[in-house]
This record gives sequence, structure tokens and C-alpha cells, in this order.
Amino acid sequence: MSSADLLIEVRCEELPVSMIGPALDGLESGLLALLKGVEHGAARAFSTPRRLCVVVEGVAGARPVEDRYVHGPNLSVAKKDGAWTGAALGFAKKNGVSVEELVEIDGPKGDRVIAARFSAGGETTPALIAGGLEALILGLPFKKSMRWGSGAARWGRPFHQVIAVYGGARIDATVAGIPTTDAVIGHRLSTLAPGPVANAETYLAALRDRHVLADRAERRAVIREGLAAVAASRGVEVALNEALIDEVTDLVEWPVPLAATFAEELLHLPPRLLVESMRVNQRVFPTLRDGQLTNVILTVSNNPFGDAALIAEGNKRVLAARFYDAQFFYAEDRKTPLAQHGEGLVKMRWVKGLGTMADKQERIGTLAQSLASLLGADPLVAFQAGSLAKADLLTLMVGEFPELQGHMGRLYAQNDGLDAKVALAIEEHYLPRFAADGPPTSAAGQTVGLADRLDTLAGCFGIGLVPKGSADPQGLRRAANGVLAILFASGRAVPLTALVGAALDGYEAREGSAVVIRRDRAEVMAQVTQFILERLRAQLKDEGYATELVDAVLSAGGDEVLGLRARVDALATLAKSGGFGELVQLVKRVQNISKDHDSAVYDAAALPEPAERALAEALEAARDEVNAAFARFDVGAALARMIQLRPAVALFFDQVLVMAEDEALRRNRLGLLRAVAELFRSVADFRNLSAE
Repeated sequence: MSSADLLIEVRCEELPVSMIGPALDGLESGLLALLKGVEHGAARAFSTPRRLCVVVEGVAGARPVEDRYVHGPNLSVAKKDGAWTGAALGFAKKNGVSVEELVEIDGPKGDRVIAARFSAGGETTPALIAGGLEALILGLPFKKSMRWGSGAARWGRPFHQVIAVYGGARIDATVAGIPTTDAVIGHRLSTLAPGPVANAETYLAALRDRHVLADRAERRAVIREGLAAVAASRGVEVALNEALIDEVTDLVEWPVPLAATFAEELLHLPPRLLVESMRVNQRVFPTLRDGQLTNVILTVSNNPFGDAALIAEGNKRVLAARFYDAQFFYAEDRKTPLAQHGEGLVKMRWVKGLGTMADKQERIGTLAQSLASLLGADPLVAFQAGSLAKADLLTLMVGEFPELQGHMGRLYAQNDGLDAKVALAIEEHYLPRFAADGPPTSAAGQTVGLADRLDTLAGCFGIGLVPKGSADPQGLRRAANGVLAILFASGRAVPLTALVGAALDGYEAREGSAVVIRRDRAEVMAQVTQFILERLRAQLKDEGYATELVDAVLSAGGDEVLGLRARVDALATLAKSGGFGELVQLVKRVQNISKDHDSAVYDAAALPEPAERALAEALEAARDEVNAAFARFDVGAALARMIQLRPAVALFFDQVLVMAEDEALRRNRLGLLRAVAELFRSVADFRNLSAE
């Protein structure tokens, strides 16, 4: 069967950046769904702010015809003396066919049966697309949609053209009253007439002639290279922000990198303030010279025909206005001490049922002070930083640039003459802010960051605000991930129950308590601890550790996350070595035999057989070395020492009858095995591992 390329494009008014990716994915997956059963090659997706396009290569001309048989009764039952019986007539009626249409085929058991044959498929590709195109396009996912004109259709933004081409010919269809076409329209400022398209190559070429780079990867590369070239021409280096490049790529169809400047006097403002204002307000790129911020900025225009100098001047004026506003906000904020800014937090509700942001900040300070020794921080520094952690939220600068929360707190704390460690901790306690972000570097920053997140988790779980499904309005999963990141960065072995318990202390009923949690403390502690452990489970699996290894370690118990990670890592290393399956099989046998025995106590002197005495001696010799290895966080060494017990365990099973008739002897032997099992369980529950 012959094949050809299928091309679908929707041309619309400018889509917000956040809408483009999901809508393009929906167009691609929906188009492939329409082609189900039709042979085709690879799909290629193209996008700009004003168009979504998918090209499917090598699409067969039609869906193949397939016969489906519904088996009926045996032929001997369906026909008697050459005539159809009642069984055959009933079967034909049930399946909506006449008896003349029934066929004889081999049944599943090799005997001859009658069957009703149904044919499906055969639809041409243009017919398939024409029949489903409108529903596909109107059903694309948008978080917000709108209506336009007098029509009833809703979409992310008004669309005005739909290209539908198969094999170079237009597919006759209508979408929201708009008939399909086979000609592409270029950049909104281009004067070239629409050009016909047939496949990806002609599509990209026709758009390039009309000042549109439809290939997103190409457009992104042009932006990167263009920014670097313009920066070099000004004797500076562009400070590239990959997220901003992604955003700008989805804001333009024909990128034109340009340079502009702003008044040098504005460089006295905090560099991060300037950079954030450039990124958030104007989507422009800062530049550096010898590692220092310069007054040269780079922007990307979407106007291939405009006056570059005029466009640059416009960007300069708009950005300068923002900078002068920021200069005013910065000066005004510094007239008031940071602590005084924080006094207004009493009017800012945090979470309904958990008091104000002032209550939270007070708890953070107290909790940070109590956790400081566990993380190697100065208690006074942790307390001061925690007690000012949210004070900058009501400053003019953070009101204008929320992304600067914490950073402005640090600058204002320095302006007030506070200890540099306190100022740094105020900024760092927000870290990590997202998945790829780094954790706090200072002990005080780690302590305050941990206190903030633990207070959130304890408080929300305490009043029943628990994430359900994908819904997590309070960001509790992110908070738990932050707890893990900080603990790993600290290198401190601290049990989660100790941390959560300290956080719950802040909600205890006592004199001066602003918020009290009435739920059972033990229940809340267990829920929060398990929630964090589940985030650890997901994180380890995402990092590539085998599911059964992670589950085996976590099911063995423990709530100290550094140790749990080390156990998973050591077990994963061991699993790659030879003989792991035999070890698992042997340890599982030990754990299964002793699982119902209630004690790991045994009397070595009362063991009569040489093999069991040898195991007891080997166990005693190994136990101290294993504990010492755990104490220095060397789980690999601990596990290696445990493995040395394998010959003694194997000999025990070869020469000793565990279930002796004498009850005292039987219990003593089970106690010995239970002790061996518990030693291995200090790493993992081997019963959850496969021996293969």
C-alpha cells in the first residue's frame, strides 16, 4: 500500500508559553490515536507562539481491512441433514446476520464450528482525519479557554486557520466553521502570499521564507548563538538562563537578538535584584564583564523588519523605569529595620487553623534553636535567623519581586548590622526552592530550612490537611523533599521521629501558645514520618535503584534517612556481585524459619552441636564489627562482614535439626537464628528480595 506524509497545523493568536507544550502534546497524541491501525512512520511536532503543527511521516493510504469471527455452535449441532437448525438460526439472529452469511471454520478445539464474520477497517486516511479532526482540535487541553466572535467554540486563544494535508492534497474538513486549507501563512508582519505545503520539509522551508522558524530546537539554537554574538560585539559575556531561553523561544517566531544599555548609576542596586527584574519584567538577559554585572542588556525581538535601534531604545526605557522603581523600593525598605517589617506578619494568615505568618515565624525560631545542636549550628544564630525568616515578606521589594524573598531579608539583615551568619541563613532557608535547586550550604541555613518545612508538615497533618491524589495545595510533598535534601546535605544522622516530635512541640498547649493541635500526637508523628519516608522511597526509585531493593530496606525499619540511603546503596552494590542470589536465598530461609519466634535471645553454652556453636561464635565475632561499621556509616563494610556468616549458616542448616523435639533446645536454636535474622534485617528485609 502506498504511503504519504500527513500534516496538520493550527494557526492561532499568540498562546501563553505555558499552554504551548501541553496543547502540542495533545495534538500529536490525538492525531496518532486517529491513525490507530494505520501504518505510519515517525511523528514530528513543531510550534511557535502562533502555530501548532504535527507531521506524521509515511502514513498508509487506508486502515487495513480485518476480519473478526464470532464463534458459534459446532457444525454438527448447527446443521442437520443439510438444513440449519434452531441453534444456527438463533446464533445468526443474535449476531445480526442471516444464516446465509454464516461461515464454517475450525474452532478453538479443532472441531468445525459455524461463525459470524465481521469486517472492520478499510477507511481511507483522509476520511479518518476528516471525521475526527474537529473533535481533536477542539479537545486540546488548555487550563483556561476562551470564546471569540459569534461561534461557540472554546480554545486557548482564537484560531483562524487549520492546515490539513495528506500526500500534498488538502483534506476536506471543517473545524469550528473554518474550512481546512493547504497553504501556510507566515509571520504576522510578512507580506508574502500563503505558500502550499506537502510535508515537513516544504512546511519548514515555506515558513522560513516567510520569517518563521517553526522548528523549536532550531529557534532556540539561533537565540543562543545570536545572544553570544551580540554580547561579543559589545565586549561582554551573556549570562544565560536556560529557563529564560526556553521561555523566550516560545515567545518569538523569528528571533532577532539585540543589545541595549541602562544608566550605570543603577548598577549600585543589588545584582540579583537587577537580574530578577530583567528576567521577570522584560525577559532580557544580563551581561558580565570579568564576572561583574554590566549595564549592557540583551533582548530578543520578534520583529524581523523593525528598526533595531528603536526597539532597543524602547526596551531600555521600560527597563529603566522598572529599575528606578526598584531603587525607590530598596531605599524605602532600608529605612525600617527588618524586625519591624516583620511585625506586620500578625495580619497575614498562613493556613486556616494554623494561625498567622507571625505565629509560624515564631515557631520556626524556637524549633530552629532546638534543632541546632543536631545539625551542628549555633543555637543563637539559628534562633535569630528563624525569628526573622519571613520578615521580608511585607517589604516593598518582595511585594514587587516575590522571587527575591529571603534574598532581600539577607540584605536588610546586613543593613541592620546583624551577624553575617544570621543574614545568610535567612536567605538560605528557602533552599531548595525546586527540584534542581541546591540545598543550604550553612549549618544555620539548613537548620532554619528544616524547621520551616517540619513546622509546615506537622501543622498541616495535625489539622488533617493531607495530600490526596495529585492535589497538594500546601506543597507538602515539596516540603518533605526539602527535608530530605537538607538532611542529605547536612550529613547528620538524625531520626525523623526526633525531628517531627520537636516540630509538634511547637503546637503543644501551654502558656502563650498561639495555635494548638488537638489530634493524637503519636498518630500525627507516625503520619508525617511515613509521609517523608514515602517521598524517600519515590526519590530512590527515581534515581534508578531497583524497586525491590528500596522496598526491602524500608520495610526493615528505621527512620534515619542517611542510613536508609546508605543501606539501599550498599545493597545495590552487593546485588551486582556474584553469589547475591544464593545469599538472599539463605538469609530468607533464616528469616522465614525464625519469623514467628518472639526472641533473639539464646544460650550458646546450651547448644550441643558443633555447627550451631560455630554459628554462635561467628555471630558474636561479627556483631561488634558490624555495629562499629554502622557507627561510621560504612554500610558496605557492615554488609561485607555479615556475608562472612554465610558458611556458618549453611553448615548449621546442613547439620542441625532446628525443630528439635526438646522444646528448650528448639527455642534456643530459633533464638540463635532470630539473632542472625535481626543482624541482616539491620540492612534489609531479605524476604522482599528475589533470589534470581
